[in-house]
Amino acid sequence: MGSQQSRAYKLQLSAEGIHLFLQCHCRLCHLIGDFLPYGTTLFVAVDLLHRCDETELLSELLDPQLDRLGGRNVRHVGTSSTLSRLIGDIVSTAVHSEAIHPSPQVWKLFLSALVHMQGTEDARVIQSFRDMPRKTGRSPHRSEG
Repeated sequence: MGSQQSRAYKLQLSAEGIHLFLQCHCRLCHLIGDFLPYGTTLFVAVDLLHRCDETELLSELLDPQLDRLGGRNVRHVGTSSTLSRLIGDIVSTAVHSEAIHPSPQVWKLFLSALVHMQGTEDARVIQSFRDMPRKTGRSPHRSEG
């Protein structure tokens, strides 16, 4: 059967962070014109961050507003296990740049991705969504975890 197809990812959010996630999720659903799983939003956000050049990526990861978006509200979002590879690539870029030490915490990476998604053009968000089946091998409409 091969590798695990999906897994849950932990988000640590403040009330403002939850609001940001829901804004991004509603926007994506509106752009696509369908109900989508929360994991699709997380995947698209991280994929958009992954597509950034190194300078923009580091700027997003070092954004001072991330601390106020993180908090004690823990949520688990199920999405493709492919997300781990994107996270690993982002962390590797950050560590090799030597601009961020120690390596970025994954919860901050998720928040960086959501902040980045919020400011990304609609066409780029839609393209990331459309590319999702190629990257994950599954439909982004499928409910996960």
